[in-house]
Amino acid sequence: MSKMSVLAAIAALALVTAAAADTPQPIALEPINHAEAELIIVRSDGTKQSYTPAELETLATYRVRTTTPWRDEPADFDGVLLSDLLAQSGLHLEDAIKVIAENEFSTIMPRALWETVPVLIATRVDGRAHTRRERGPIQVVIDMDDYTASPIAGEKHLVWMVARIEAE
Repeated sequence: MSKMSVLAAIAALALVTAAAADTPQPIALEPINHAEAELIIVRSDGTKQSYTPAELETLATYRVRTTTPWRDEPADFDGVLLSDLLAQSGLHLEDAIKVIAENEFSTIMPRALWETVPVLIATRVDGRAHTRRERGPIQVVIDMDDYTASPIAGEKHLVWMVARIEAE
């Protein structure tokens, strides 16, 4: 193998590794004490299911290292994928969901968003329980590369202090 071939292979591996770093990475989280919070899922038939941050973390957990419109420096956000939570709750086939914050801010998320962009429901930031002061304890996070590249994702989808998700 020539020196150029080796360098090309190393460059290709670096690009693949860099691209993989932008997507949510599976992570095992040790239990920690979370702020008191509850995320209520309301299905189209009106039935409800509630999750504390610790209960959310019983689903498969992921990490995204990214900035947000309110954070210039990258941070590690840990949590569950919205698509997994919706599948667990039976909302994955809805055309859209309504995400509502503790302060009653709400936004509509079309199914195309969670089917094409990895949307994280973050319960931790930089290894610590997410706090209200840091836009938690439950926050919607989208990697800024995915956010800026998506024709669907917008700042309105980056909800913090998430309290409810309803079938729309």
